[in-house]
Amino acid sequence: MDSTQLVQIRKDFYLNIRKKVEAILGQESKALKTYRETYEREINKSNWQSLDKRHLFSRLKQADIVLFGDFHAQKQSSRGFLRILRKMKGPLVIAVECLRVQDQAAIDGYLAGELSEKDFLAKVAWKKHWGFPWENYKSLFKWAQQNKIRIYGINSSTQMRSLHERDLFSAKAVKDIAAANKGLKIFIQYGDLHLASSHLPKALKRNLPKANTCVIYQSPEVLYFKIMEKQKELSTDVVKLNQDTWALNGLPPWIKWQDYLLHLESGYDKRVKILDVDPTDTVASTVQFLSKLFGLEINTDSLSVYSADDDSFFNKIESCSPALRKKIIENVQEGISFYIPELECGYLARYSVNHITRVAAQFAYYKEGCFAKTVLDPKKDFYKAIWLEAVTYFFAKVKNPKRKTDTLQDIRNALQKEQFDDRGKEALMLSLTQKLTEMQFLSQGKFKAGLDESILKYGKKSFTISAQILGGMIGEKIFYAFTKKIIKFPQNRKLIFKDLNSATFHRVYFESLELVESWPISFKSKYDKL
Repeated sequence: MDSTQLVQIRKDFYLNIRKKVEAILGQESKALKTYRETYEREINKSNWQSLDKRHLFSRLKQADIVLFGDFHAQKQSSRGFLRILRKMKGPLVIAVECLRVQDQAAIDGYLAGELSEKDFLAKVAWKKHWGFPWENYKSLFKWAQQNKIRIYGINSSTQMRSLHERDLFSAKAVKDIAAANKGLKIFIQYGDLHLASSHLPKALKRNLPKANTCVIYQSPEVLYFKIMEKQKELSTDVVKLNQDTWALNGLPPWIKWQDYLLHLESGYDKRVKILDVDPTDTVASTVQFLSKLFGLEINTDSLSVYSADDDSFFNKIESCSPALRKKIIENVQEGISFYIPELECGYLARYSVNHITRVAAQFAYYKEGCFAKTVLDPKKDFYKAIWLEAVTYFFAKVKNPKRKTDTLQDIRNALQKEQFDDRGKEALMLSLTQKLTEMQFLSQGKFKAGLDESILKYGKKSFTISAQILGGMIGEKIFYAFTKKIIKFPQNRKLIFKDLNSATFHRVYFESLELVESWPISFKSKYDKL
C-alpha cells in the first residue's frame, strides 16, 4: 500500500469518528463553526517547519506568557503540558480554562492541602461546570501541589455564551494574575481553538500589550495530516509555524477524536444524551480500520465483545475449563482487555483506544487461524505470550504511530531507581535477563528450549508484565519495518502471524527474533519526547 492510500484510510477513519461525535453533540452552531474555521484556516496557511525541541525551549525562555492548547477529552493533552512545565527553570504560575475565577478559594485550599480532592471537586462543581474527566487534569494539579506552584482559574461563568466574550474575560483574568505575580512566567492551558491569533492571543495583546507571548498548539488535525502527507509524522514532534507560534505533533487526530467519542459514550457528561454503547461495534470499527490498512479480509460478523459492566460475561465463561476460567478471572481482576478464542468473544476492561485496539488485534490474530487457545501460563508459554503481545502492540502502534515502548536502556535506567513504577522490580529484572539471553543467542546462534534458570523463581504476574514489555520492543521493530516497507501486507502476513498453537514455538520465536533484530528502531528511549 502506498503512502497516499495510507493517508486516505486514516483520514476516512478520522472523519467517520468525527461524524459520530457530531451525531451525539448535535449540529455545530454557526458561531462555533466560524470560530473553528478561523483556527483551521490560520494553521492551514502557515509555512510549518520541523525543528528539534531545543529550539522550542529556547523560545520559551524569552516568553512572559505561554499559551498551551488543550483537547479536553484527551488525557495526553495535560501530560504534554506537564512535560513542558517539568523542563522549565525559574518561577512560574499556571492558569487553566477548566476552572473559573470564582473557584480560586477552593483551588488555593486544595493546593494547600486544606481541602480533600473530593471536597475540592464538589466546591468547584467539576462535573457540572467542566464536564470532562478530572483524571485528565489530576497529575497537573498534583505536580503543582508538590512543587508549591500556584494555579489560577481563568474561565468565566456559564452565563457568558460568546466565545469571544470568554476570550476577553480570560485575558482580563490573566492581566490580574500578571499584576499579582510580577516577574513570573504565566503558563496558560486553554482549548486549542482559542489559540488562533484573532482569538485569545488578540485579547491578551489588548490587555497586556508589552507581554512576550508564545503559543503552542497541541496536535492540530490540519497540521498533522500535512506532516503525514510528507511522510514525516514519525520524526516530527515539534513544529514551528512562526517565531511566536509553535505546535506539538504528539497525537494522531483519529486518536484524539476516538477518545472524545469514548468520553461521550461513557455517559460521564450527563448533559449529553446517548443511546446504549455497543462494545462489539466499537471494536469492530477498529478491526475494519486495521483490515483496510493491512489489506486483510477480516469478517467481523462473528465478533462478540463484552464490556466490564456486562454481568452476562460471567455466565458466558461458566462453560470454560477450570484453568481457562481462572485465567479469565485473573485478567478481569487485573483490568486487562483480551480476546478468548475458545469462546469466540472479547472482554473490554476499559473504553480506551489502547484497550479497544488490543481486543481488535487479538481477534484479527484469531481470524488468521494462528491463535486458537488462550495462553494460560505465561511462565510455561513465555515465548507465546511475548509474541502475542508483540503483534498486539504492532496493531496498536499502527493505529497510534506516536505511541512508544520501552527500550533496553529504559529498563536499565528503571532498575537503577530506588522507587519502581507499577510494573515492579521483578518484572523489569525478568525482562532484562530475557533480553540478555536473546542477545546471547543472536551472537552465538544457540538457544535453549527452556527458560534461563535465573528467572524461573519469578511469579506468573511478573511474566505477564514482562511479556508486555518485551512484546512492545518487538512490536516497535515490526512497526518500523512496516513503515519502511521492509515488510509488506498482506504478502508478508506469515512473518507476523506466527502459529501460537505450535508445540515447538520456542524455535519459531528465536528464528523470528533473528529477522526482527536485523530491523532498526526509530528512537533510543521512549522518554526522549515532549
